[in-house]
Amino acid sequence: MPVVGAVFVAQMLAAVVGAITITGEYGSGTIRTTLAANPNRGTVVAAKAALVAGLMYVLAVAVGGVLLPASHPAGEALPALFGIAGSFAVAGLLGLAVGTLERHSAGAVTTVVGLLLLPSLLGPLFGGARRWIAGLSPTAALE
Repeated sequence: MPVVGAVFVAQMLAAVVGAITITGEYGSGTIRTTLAANPNRGTVVAAKAALVAGLMYVLAVAVGGVLLPASHPAGEALPALFGIAGSFAVAGLLGLAVGTLERHSAGAVTTVVGLLLLPSLLGPLFGGARRWIAGLSPTAALE
């Protein structure tokens, strides 16, 4: 069970990295230079999204592959590992989206952590709709 808790924290860190990827530029003012070099905002955000998603996926697969116990055949755990790595990429993209909308690091980090935690915390309050509410968060893949 401690590994699952560590994975929740790691997924939140992936979302925070996604948020800080863009809010750091807004905070320091270097977004002006970025947009002067490429005035198409869609291209800039798409490049950042590809970078964040790819980095989070590769990092999750690499770390997860190292943490797999040697007693398990690699073929049994790989589909789950790729799915969990995908949820890390989604969390990073969620953080990037929130950071793009808020443009402030502290607000984006607070919002993205809330978006990751609140569906699973508030899901039991909705009775029959619990599975749908709790399933909205990327952390649902870890549960």
